[in-house]
Amino acid sequence: MKPFDSALKSNVLRSGGATTRYAVIPALLAVGWLAAIAVFGSSDVLVWALSSAGRLALPAGAALALWIVPGMALISLLWRDHTLSVIERIGVAWGIGAALPPILLLLADLLDLPWNRLTTIMYVVLAVSVWLFAVWRNTKASERAPQRDPANGRIAQGYIVPLMIGLVALALIARLYTTREMLVGSNVDSYHHTLIVQLLVERQGLFQSWEPYAPLATLTYHYGFHANAAFVSWLTGIPATRAVVEVGQIMNAATLLTVFALTVRLTGSVIAGVWAALIVGFYNTLPAFLTFWGRNPFVTSHVILGAVLIVWIAAIESPRHNWRLLALAGIVSAGLSLSHYQTTILAAPMILVSLLTLRLHASPGMMLATLGHAATIGAVALLLTLPWLLHVSSGYLDRNVVHAMRPEAAAGQILAAAVPALAPLYLKGPVIAAALIGLALAARRRSWHALLPAGWVLAALATAMPHLLGLPGIGVVQGDVAAMILYLMATPLAGVTLASIGEVLERVAPRLAIIPIATAIILVSAWGVGWQRDLVPAYMRMVTPADMQAMEWVRANTPPAARFIVNSHPIYGGDMIVGTDAGWWLPFFAGRQTNVPPMTYGSELSVDPQYALDINALARDLRRRPLTDGRPVVIDLTLPETIDRLRSAGYTFVYSGAQSIAGPGGIPAPDRIDTARLRTSPHFRLVYDRDGVEIFELVTQ
Repeated sequence: MKPFDSALKSNVLRSGGATTRYAVIPALLAVGWLAAIAVFGSSDVLVWALSSAGRLALPAGAALALWIVPGMALISLLWRDHTLSVIERIGVAWGIGAALPPILLLLADLLDLPWNRLTTIMYVVLAVSVWLFAVWRNTKASERAPQRDPANGRIAQGYIVPLMIGLVALALIARLYTTREMLVGSNVDSYHHTLIVQLLVERQGLFQSWEPYAPLATLTYHYGFHANAAFVSWLTGIPATRAVVEVGQIMNAATLLTVFALTVRLTGSVIAGVWAALIVGFYNTLPAFLTFWGRNPFVTSHVILGAVLIVWIAAIESPRHNWRLLALAGIVSAGLSLSHYQTTILAAPMILVSLLTLRLHASPGMMLATLGHAATIGAVALLLTLPWLLHVSSGYLDRNVVHAMRPEAAAGQILAAAVPALAPLYLKGPVIAAALIGLALAARRRSWHALLPAGWVLAALATAMPHLLGLPGIGVVQGDVAAMILYLMATPLAGVTLASIGEVLERVAPRLAIIPIATAIILVSAWGVGWQRDLVPAYMRMVTPADMQAMEWVRANTPPAARFIVNSHPIYGGDMIVGTDAGWWLPFFAGRQTNVPPMTYGSELSVDPQYALDINALARDLRRRPLTDGRPVVIDLTLPETIDRLRSAGYTFVYSGAQSIAGPGGIPAPDRIDTARLRTSPHFRLVYDRDGVEIFELVTQ
């Protein structure tokens, strides 16, 4: 047997009698979930889901229309000879569909065409038409083709499809329940994510000026997640604030399908795929915890990355020059590069590992053909993204990369770039243990495909720590960024272990094996709903209802040109500052400028070349301590020199929000304005004081 012919097989999957017994799993789950979720104290989640059925149908419909159907349509056009099962196809299609919006916005921008609700609807109609035509064509073809032992496939699909749909639906309910009361996304990243989505919607496509929200003049930030959120906003009419939150959660739930498809492609076992999806959706801390950080672009890029890896592997192994498949790989690769720069950097060595591993014993001619396939894919991706790559140099992004690779930065960041503690945040201990056992099983069976995740792990970690090899690049891909994608690689191997345990149970007690397996699926998923329900604590929710009322007051009672001082804190070693309460959101909700711009002021050009320096200088002067000193400061704005500084800079109001993001995982102890001193100062007048929000006016001289 050739090395690449060996594949992990599951007796549970292959044996007709065994799989018949597993057909009862969906029915058991339906009853078991209701009981187990109630036992774990999360019955209110089910009540909310039932009462919000219409609301839940909106994101589900958007996912079907914007990602699954377009992805299916493209697969039907460019990958006709695939062997993907229904759920695998949905998982790959989702990643492909998520890669398309940023490409479409870039093409529309090049053609100077607006993209809005009408074009989004036209896009959906076109995708549906292509997909339905492909379904009709395939149905006609299957009627003419001879049937080849379909029983086993039907049995497998009979339980896998409803089982995976149930798991994904439960994961989506859990994630949307977590964010049901959030007015905006969590943590500091969500502010600029929301601004980008809002500006995409307002400008009907890509933009340069960030006015009226910030005096920035370029957009070089990766915008794949934001394009997807804008598409949802155009299609459904929901505001940018909700689109950011809900699209992030939908993509988070989609990782179950991504991991399932990736696992089945690598191991040949749908049982391993189910276990991997269960771990990702309900047991492991990531990706669910990315919601806590507001890292929605990361999780979106992970969904696309799964499709990239699957399509690339298919292209590498294609016995002929299948230009359609190569084009598909190039398209989805281009979408990934527009969606997240660091994930794209990590993907490159992972693809290289795949190429070398899968063609390790190939003839020189086959290796040359494979290199030709890779070059074609790269050329397609480069062609689609070249305008954007040229545009990126217009901002500070390239400067930031050089800044991060300078020798003095490398010396100071060696510790930060080291492999972070993986357990329990990135990978829980049992997941690591199960993955290692799965690695041993795959090695014993010489399943090279199943061994690929181990190579991907090494490639990702080496990319995040090039200094270990004497190469530059410290800070370009941080250690935590590499750690964030490890769940994509560990869970397929962990799934192999759990599937193997299921095989043992099947051999020992074939009639009873269903009981512990179904019980484990029910209990783990129900338990996962429980711990995810409060995933975003109050202190990570920067904007509160009290702040929204205050924003209305600001809009009605302050002049449009009013400028506000708000709470902030330095980050990234003092390179920039971020807001720490709802005052940061004043430009978005109230149309008033503040002293704290969105985080992108560090990577974009400004109208005033000195803008970023002036922002940091003011922050340094107010806290009376260098920004490199991250210790918390109680800021006294009543000092004579500080008042003069505020007047000269044109600031006339101070806003102190109801809730500061002070706590574990956020900013443990941020700077804060001493409002008690403002209350007693003759230079400030308290003009708003309600539900924890304080607004002061700097008295005119």
